[in-house]
Amino acid sequence: MIIVLMLSAIMPVVDRLADRNTLSSTKNLLLEIDETIKTVAREGPGSQRNLDITLNKGELYFQNDTYQIKWIMETESELMEKGIDIPEGNIVQHLNATRVDQISNLMLWITSDKYNTSINSRFSNPFTGKHTLTVKHTGIILLNENPLIELKIT
Repeated sequence: MIIVLMLSAIMPVVDRLADRNTLSSTKNLLLEIDETIKTVAREGPGSQRNLDITLNKGELYFQNDTYQIKWIMETESELMEKGIDIPEGNIVQHLNATRVDQISNLMLWITSDKYNTSINSRFSNPFTGKHTLTVKHTGIILLNENPLIELKIT
């Protein structure tokens, strides 16, 4: 009986630490993807980089045609105040309530109006697990004068 009480008290703390660690590693992943896209765009047509992506929790979404990368994870931890966008460098963080009591959606995203992306993948959004992301400058400059960056996800 005492062990059950101790576990019920400790598990929320363990879950919160795990979610905080996932949040931190996902921020780093989004920043790495963002920096890779910027590098490829600066280097010009034909420039290409590969990244290995591993998502242990949550789902990653790539917006086609515009430049938006979004990650969403369900959590029972309140890692920040709900309903407020919290910018941190290039990343915006947001915690939303869901229809399920005590479960929230934690979201991170990066957007830019300086690049457009084209998604090339046999998979579709959302992406989970392990993938390789190839970021390539297509050499195409769009009417808005943005370079078109291909994101190939395998």
